[in-house]
Amino acid sequence: MTETVREAEQLLDQLSDLGIPGEDAGAMKHLYAASWRLELPLLDYLTIRDLLELGGCRDEAPLVAVLMSLFAALEEGSLCVDLEERALRARLMRFLEAGQAEETATSFLSNLSEERYTALITKNGDAYLPLVLSPSRGKDLLYFQKFYVHETLLRRRMERLLQAEPSLRASESDIASIIEEIYVPDCSIRVGKGGRPIDRDARQAEALRLSLGSQFCIVSGGPGTGKTSLMVNMLRCLIRTGVKSEGILLGAPTGRAAQRMTEAIQQAIHTIASPADCDRELLNLKGSTLHKLLRYRRSYHDFYYRETHPLPASVIILDEVSMVDVIMMERFLRAVDSSKTRLIFLGDKDQLPSVEAGAVFAEMIPDGTRAGRFKGRLVVLKTVYRSGRNLVNLAEEINRGNLPKYAPISFQSGLQLPPDQWGIVQNEGIQAWRHHIRMWVEQHYLSPIEDDDGNFKDLTGEAGRMEVGHLLHSEPGRPILDRIFQRVQEARVLSLVRNGIYGCTGINREIAGRLTPEIGHPAWVQKGYFAGAMIMITRNDYAKELFNGDVGVVIRDRGGAYRAFFPRLGSYIAFSMDVLPPWELAFAMTVHKSQGSEFDDVLLVLPPDEAHRLLTREIVYTGVTRARKRIIIYGTTSALKNALARQIERQSGLGW
Repeated sequence: MTETVREAEQLLDQLSDLGIPGEDAGAMKHLYAASWRLELPLLDYLTIRDLLELGGCRDEAPLVAVLMSLFAALEEGSLCVDLEERALRARLMRFLEAGQAEETATSFLSNLSEERYTALITKNGDAYLPLVLSPSRGKDLLYFQKFYVHETLLRRRMERLLQAEPSLRASESDIASIIEEIYVPDCSIRVGKGGRPIDRDARQAEALRLSLGSQFCIVSGGPGTGKTSLMVNMLRCLIRTGVKSEGILLGAPTGRAAQRMTEAIQQAIHTIASPADCDRELLNLKGSTLHKLLRYRRSYHDFYYRETHPLPASVIILDEVSMVDVIMMERFLRAVDSSKTRLIFLGDKDQLPSVEAGAVFAEMIPDGTRAGRFKGRLVVLKTVYRSGRNLVNLAEEINRGNLPKYAPISFQSGLQLPPDQWGIVQNEGIQAWRHHIRMWVEQHYLSPIEDDDGNFKDLTGEAGRMEVGHLLHSEPGRPILDRIFQRVQEARVLSLVRNGIYGCTGINREIAGRLTPEIGHPAWVQKGYFAGAMIMITRNDYAKELFNGDVGVVIRDRGGAYRAFFPRLGSYIAFSMDVLPPWELAFAMTVHKSQGSEFDDVLLVLPPDEAHRLLTREIVYTGVTRARKRIIIYGTTSALKNALARQIERQSGLGW
């Protein structure tokens, strides 16, 4: 807290130097001094200064307070601020005392009604002013114009989609026949090559019928409910109705999510005992990021595909829709011709929403059952096939905001949990935490494996004794890489935060410090990597087909050269460390980065600050549902209870 206060004081000094009014009254200076609780960046304060200058409101403390609240709301993912007096007072109380918050809210609303801010705030959305006051379902909502415009356009484009007639019609009997065909044992997708056919789920069959009979549909389901196999079966059904594979586009908000779509199709089609020719056509499909799909033009800061030049597609499937923000969704729908293109949304309504402003997908499905405006276009998958019953029950209870009954366990007991079990380990301080990280490393990277298949240390050492070409392409080499990446998927530490000893950067540093004496090389201190380092790409590189979120392993060959290896469609690719796009260590990663991934064992680390703004029900649910077999939740009971009591509430005017 002392450090935060010091930073706030330094920021206040900077603002004074920049000419932000402060001498007029103590109220203005008090506002800036109190606003450190909002954690606003300096750029927001500079924008507030410019807005005050523009509107001739240099000494309007109530306006400054509301602008601070609006910027804080954007940081939290909201598009606007509710100006109902009680709601506004509650928002101001996040950084002001109750009495001052009440006085400030009353003064602002009074000044607003007296039209004292007309140079800044307009009720006409078409007027070119920085802020828009818009009525929505009996409330007055205050927006920055940019977000008001994108939200308004998104609502219009969505309505156009909902009113569109199917561009390709199929009779009920044809639809039933096609669905029947893809579930015939020899034609069915299987659980792994040579495994049993996937189950025919009633809700998945309903989603297939909807995708064939509607121009727009939405499918939501939690981890393990079969969204991936459903996506492939949707494609198989659509292509049997006459849709050409070259007319199908697959999109996702991130490069890794797009790559997973490609991998899912490849893996699923190869499990079919007797695939039809049209099934094999799907092997040509590849997922793309939304930016790549729309052909982002950096020099114009715009997209090639837009309303006047729509995407040339018969069908578009968009995955991980919960991660798409309002602005990106509006730009995407701008490029979709609803009369010619069938659109299918896939996602999990309960996962973390987009990093940027808006929660478009969650707002389409407000309580998971009430479809609202999307009635007849929505299917929510319920049956979970991936995890055991105990992990499913844990996720369901967390999603309801309940803390299941439990007794804290030791970290050693957590490491020895049988499959389909979970435990909560209390945070006992930094020294204990460092010891527990070392125990995690011993368990998952250094200890002997019961099946004698080699631990992570042994396998990376064995790989380092081979030439790169031999490792990538030979019969002895490929199985070693298979086993290394099997180990990679077995365990991961997930943190809510990036920085500090409980953040993923600090945890990665601790893990690297323990591993390097065993499997690494002294050069890692200078280079930032070492033999056996697990790394994650942080920026897309389309030329190398490396995407944000791709996880690889660094191998040092016999000649001392370091290369990073990445799995790719049943094979592997390798690059010298010198030519990689930006990356970071990945033994630990943020919960945000983990979305769409799954691991046998998960260690979910809660921050020690029990009031941390990231402690929410959604982030705990997302972290817990990454685990296939076991999960340890590491933190205090108070932090966990606070997280489950807080849901992410993003204010908008969409109100489907």
